[in-house]
Amino acid sequence: MANGFHGPQAQWETLETPLRALDAELQAFAERHGAALTSNSRNWPDRSIIWGNSIRRLVQIYLADEVRLTYSFWLCASEDRGSNRYWRKQFLREAVPIAEIAADLPDLLEQGRSLLEGWASETLEFATALSPHP
Repeated sequence: MANGFHGPQAQWETLETPLRALDAELQAFAERHGAALTSNSRNWPDRSIIWGNSIRRLVQIYLADEVRLTYSFWLCASEDRGSNRYWRKQFLREAVPIAEIAADLPDLLEQGRSLLEGWASETLEFATALSPHP
């Protein structure tokens, strides 16, 4: 995943098609809450709903294992403070068949949004030092 997907187009279709089936519901959720929906960042099958100003809040569904065809649904809140990044993260589903996420999608989205909105700056942990801009 670090370098993205490098297989044949037919395999990409197999991996990304289950996410496409969720797009309408994800887009509607994002629009209702003033968030942005993005897909396939870093050339990997995923869907991300992102919002926030000083604290960036992320709900993401991504391909966890391309052999087992499992997907994860995770949450992440992050905040840059000077040259450091702080975050908090939590999986609501980890490495499961996409059907498990799809069946619970409305509840997962609402639960995820509620959790993320409850995570304040003081609840975030140090994640990494940021590289200085050139």
